[in-house]
Amino acid sequence: MYLYCVIFILIFIIAIIICLMIEKNKEYAFNISKKNDKIKEITKKCEFYKEKCENLNIIIGMNEKTDKDKILKALKKPQYTPIYKGKKALIGDYFKPSYMQTKLALESLGFDVTIALTSEDVIKRIKNREKYDIIFSNNIYPDGTGPECLAKLKEIEGFNIPVVIHTITKHARHHFINEIGFDDYLEKPVIQEDVKPILERLLNKKII
Repeated sequence: MYLYCVIFILIFIIAIIICLMIEKNKEYAFNISKKNDKIKEITKKCEFYKEKCENLNIIIGMNEKTDKDKILKALKKPQYTPIYKGKKALIGDYFKPSYMQTKLALESLGFDVTIALTSEDVIKRIKNREKYDIIFSNNIYPDGTGPECLAKLKEIEGFNIPVVIHTITKHARHHFINEIGFDDYLEKPVIQEDVKPILERLLNKKII
């Protein structure tokens, strides 16, 4: 009888150990799956940024001479003329040096500026009824394109905020305005003297 009890206890302990091992194995497999998904996501983002950097390098190389003066102007601190104090601008752009340059140009004119790194964030902010007087949209986002973002914005009931495309693409004004439907077009880097006439036209306020 004693021997049977010992055997039963041993079998019970072994069964518990096996159950624990199975659960541990499931947890391990789940963690591995999560890590693999994270690796795939990081790899996808790396490929996206690699492609955009390559395209940017190509365009910079093509426009190295013609853009020299504008780049030099972009390096200078703009004159502070806060005529648009109280106005709010939303900048949709994922590349920090780019959106910081646009932000500087707008803040020098008095704007309160918000940055959205993805097109989803741009759309979400407008759907949440955040108030902006003008939107500056990039042509490329990690989760889509500028034209796609504009199309989704126009589907929002009551949307009437002017949207300006700011991009490194040269000589594309007709395409982005007449074919896509943006309210205006700015070539990067965005500087104060280029944004002034656009603001005057879209916000009907003369900058002296």
